Amino acid sequence: MSSMRMNRSAGRRFFLLGAVLLLSFCVEPTGPEEVAPDSLPAVTGELGNGFPDAQPFDQESSDASAVRPCPAGMVAFSGFCMDRFEAPNQAGVPPLAMRTAKDGVDWCSAHGKRLCSEAEWVRACQGPSGLPYPYGKSYQKGHCVDDKVWKVPNWTVLGTWPSAAAQAEATRLYQADPSGTRRDCTSAEGVQDLTGNVAEWVVRSFPNSNNYDHVMKGCYWAGCYGGSPPSCAFVNPAHPGTFRSYEAGFRCCLSR
Repeated sequence: MSSMRMNRSAGRRFFLLGAVLLLSFCVEPTGPEEVAPDSLPAVTGELGNGFPDAQPFDQESSDASAVRPCPAGMVAFSGFCMDRFEAPNQAGVPPLAMRTAKDGVDWCSAHGKRLCSEAEWVRACQGPSGLPYPYGKSYQKGHCVDDKVWKVPNWTVLGTWPSAAAQAEATRLYQADPSGTRRDCTSAEGVQDLTGNVAEWVVRSFPNSNNYDHVMKGCYWAGCYGGSPPSCAFVNPAHPGTFRSYEAGFRCCLSR
């Protein structure tokens, strides 16, 4: 009897041990085998796009060498280049006159450029310090070609352009100096003859009394209409771009 009880007791222990072992194989592992969130690879960079050290592009602070350089004969500004002289942009050569805004657009386009905008012209004239005159804080008559005596034009004859009589009248009225003659008439960044010499057609950037597509900047060799000093701010908005005048020229710009 006692041996039979011992056999039964041993059988129960063997059965319980087998059940425990079987259960240990069926339960899913936990604990250290799970991947903790803190162990995931970190994503760097302000944009959070998964690219290490990615930064937003800032055009103002970008490397200037990434911007294409200006061609010879042009002065570099942020976003554009400007001819150093009035067209034809040659030192010692008289600037073109008796031109319309469309003449300027076509001429600049033929040379791989474009007509300057009013905003570009003002920026070049004022320089980085925002000066009222290209050469300084106060008006100096004669620093630029703005001290010639005005001659009364014959508008009837000029209106027959390009007749020989109109060309002769334009020649009689013309008093511009060769580009670069007045060395004092130079902006902070090296653009010359912005005020005086010939008035310059530009593409309008700011509202005015007429809001034509083009305006004239810089006055001309006899000063400004109305007697104002030839400043960076002065604008002649009186004529559409088809208007041809004996004192009107232009200069070219180029986007960078």
